Amino acid sequence: MRRFGLVPVIVAALTAGAMIAPVTALAVQVRPAIVLVNQPYRSVCTGRTFTVGVWYQPSGGSRAYRVAVYNPRGVRIFHRSGRAPSGHWAFWKIRAMRVGKYRTVYSSHWKKRTVWSTYRAVTKARHC
Repeated sequence: MRRFGLVPVIVAALTAGAMIAPVTALAVQVRPAIVLVNQPYRSVCTGRTFTVGVWYQPSGGSRAYRVAVYNPRGVRIFHRSGRAPSGHWAFWKIRAMRVGKYRTVYSSHWKKRTVWSTYRAVTKARHC
């Protein structure tokens, strides 16, 4: 039985990576932007709410965020932007009034400091 044949290779790679990581960390100081977003429910009943939100994990990166929610007709029904709080989550409840797909679009500086990156989530509203 050779189930554990890769274990020494993985351990050796992890050890080598642990030895190289501090050197590369000193050479390039990257300050990642850590704005965490709340993943809304995938499905809700019409008339009920789903929650969107942001929180900044202190890391030295950008705290800027944008959040927008679009209804099934494509009309923007909610929009917030600003600096994400670091002490607590900022939550907003969105009421699903129509049947269909609600699109939540989060934007922040996740990849580069000067470029807005987006994350999209879909919530389906249905009759219950």
